Amino acid sequence: MSLYLGIDGGGVKTTAIAANEHGKILSKTVGGSIDYKTIGVSAARNNLKAIVFDLTSKLDEKYFKCACIGSSALDSRAGVKETESLTGGIIDADTVIMDSSICTAMECMTHKGPCALVISGIDSMVAARNEKGKLKTAGGWGYLFGDEGSGFIIAMQAIRYCIRAYEGSEPPTAMLKDMLEFFDVYSPKELPEKFFDPATERGKISAFAGRVFSCASAGDESAKAIIAQQAKLLAGTTKNLIKDFPKDTVVGLWGGVFVNNRRFRNKFSEAMFEQSPDYQIELLNYPAECGALFAAYKNDGIEIDAGLMKNIDLYRGVRV
Repeated sequence: MSLYLGIDGGGVKTTAIAANEHGKILSKTVGGSIDYKTIGVSAARNNLKAIVFDLTSKLDEKYFKCACIGSSALDSRAGVKETESLTGGIIDADTVIMDSSICTAMECMTHKGPCALVISGIDSMVAARNEKGKLKTAGGWGYLFGDEGSGFIIAMQAIRYCIRAYEGSEPPTAMLKDMLEFFDVYSPKELPEKFFDPATERGKISAFAGRVFSCASAGDESAKAIIAQQAKLLAGTTKNLIKDFPKDTVVGLWGGVFVNNRRFRNKFSEAMFEQSPDYQIELLNYPAECGALFAAYKNDGIEIDAGLMKNIDLYRGVRV
C-alpha cells in the first residue's frame, strides 16, 4: 500500500489527511498554523512536526510516496530550498511539494473548462483556470496591502468604525459593545495596549468578524454596510480576473468567511451577477486538504477516477 499526504496550511489552522492510492482516508488531524512568513520558520516547523506526528501515530506506515502542502505563506510553488526549510526532517516522503494554498485548493474544482476559486478566511485571494489549464491569480497581497473581503479586514474595518462611533464621528453601533466584550476591555482606549503589548494574533482579531456578522443579522446598519463593502471589493477582484471568461463560468468559494456566513456569500454573489447573471457560484464540494491530496496523486501519475472519488466522497461525512 502506498500512502499520500495532503496538507492545507491556512493562516490560523492546518488540516492534514493521509490516504492510500485508492483515495481511502486513513488519518486526519488539525493543528496550528504553518504560515512561516507570519509566525516564523521555527514556530511553523514545530507546528508541522506536531501535526505529522499526530497524523502518522494513527498509521502503520509512516512513509509517503508524495506529500503536498498548500500554504497561505506562498503565492506560487516553492523551490526545493524553501520547501526543505519547512519540511526537512519532518515529512518522510519520496516527493514533497509546497505550493500556494489557493493553487492546491484549486484541485478541488473538478469542473471541466474555465473556472475560478475565491478564498476568504483570515486572508483572501482569487485564482482562475482557463480552458487550456493555465492558472492566474489576483489578490493575496497580505493584510497591509489588500486582503479585501477577508475575516481580518472585516474585523479591522469594524473596529475602526467602533472607535469613530465612540468618538461621535459615526452613528452609534451595536458592534461597539460586542467589541469591548470580545477583546475584554472597558474602553476603546485600552485597545492599543491590548493589541500591541504583547501583539494580538491576527487569528484572534479575525475571529471578531463573527461578531460583526451577528450584529448584521440583528439589523445593525453599520455592520451590514461593512460586510457589503468588503464583499463588493472581493467580487471586484474576481470579476476583473475572469472578465474574459465565459459568462457561465463556475466560481468556487472557500474559507471560513464564505463557509460560515450566508450574508457574505449572498452579497458577493450579487456583486458578481452584475457582470454576468449566469455565473455558477457555489461552495467547494471538497475541503482544501483534499485539493492538496489530489495534487499529490496527480504528481505521482494517479488518475482521479470514479473509484477514487467515491472513496474521497466518504471523507466528507465521516470523522477519521
